[in-house]
Amino acid sequence: MTLQIIEREGKRVLMTSQIAEAFGADTKTVNRNFQRNQERFVQGLHFYALTGEALKHFKGERQNDATLKFASNLYLWTEEGAFMLAKSLNNDKAWHAYNLLVSQYFQMTKQLAQDPTANELSYNPERFMALEQRVKEIELQLLLVTLHTWEQKRLQKAINERVYELCDVKARRPAYFSELYRAIKKRYHVDSYRDVPQCQLQDALLFVQNWGGIQT
Repeated sequence: MTLQIIEREGKRVLMTSQIAEAFGADTKTVNRNFQRNQERFVQGLHFYALTGEALKHFKGERQNDATLKFASNLYLWTEEGAFMLAKSLNNDKAWHAYNLLVSQYFQMTKQLAQDPTANELSYNPERFMALEQRVKEIELQLLLVTLHTWEQKRLQKAINERVYELCDVKARRPAYFSELYRAIKKRYHVDSYRDVPQCQLQDALLFVQNWGGIQT
């Protein structure tokens, strides 16, 4: 994997086009997945968004890159951001590429980063296996992260909308709320809707949207 080294605020980063090529996807797919899950990404941690003068300066350093000519904004992805994008694609090729990016680009030594001739980066099988285990550990940690406050509100809003959609009799709505909350707790094995794993928010929203109401 041959990559031009790009750094932002002391971190190695990659452009969306580079991420897409590595993951075997197109930029539209990567951008679409990002937009769908944008609330999960944190600027400065997962990506840097370049506009205005910052983008102009970036383009000036890469005048030979025709893909940047008409770009009005640009995302630069960190190692953490690449992980999130791989997770959104969730296929073997993306995960394999992510591990190679980590081992061959993001986590290279300072000595290699300072060597301008070090474009061909070697593949280390042992490091690859260690990083694959790291990905599994990170995924396990994500399963333990519950909804943030704004995510709880988003799920609660979906619950309210679904109950009002299904029941137009005010006196009966408490029973619908109770049953839907019970169904959520049963589905996700939690004591409260607030404890739904963050990584399952989209699934929970879809579940609420498709909930059929009280079965009689």
